[in-house]
Amino acid sequence: MKQLSVETVRLLSSSQVIVSVVSVVKELVENSLDANSTSIDVKLENYGFEKIEVRDNGDGIKAVDVPVMAMKHYTSKISSSEDLESLSTYGFRGEALGSICSISQVWLKG
Repeated sequence: MKQLSVETVRLLSSSQVIVSVVSVVKELVENSLDANSTSIDVKLENYGFEKIEVRDNGDGIKAVDVPVMAMKHYTSKISSSEDLESLSTYGFRGEALGSICSISQVWLKG
């Protein structure tokens, strides 16, 4: 028996959250909705296998959160397990963006 490499673990754990192009689009649209967007535009190149672009008019990411926004288990939605009782957002686990960023190239535009 041997231990998996860090890279293999990263890819395997990300594939638990991101299983298809549809799941990437779903997570990004839900992220836009959580940011209070009223307009969301999704564009796919080659059915999303080459590029997925999501533009919205949401609140955006706070400057202080940018360094950790793509890291797994970082979230702006909850601070403790008690917060789960009054959750009103789609995202809260700190999994989706981190998983997407770990298996793809991601660009943010302000």
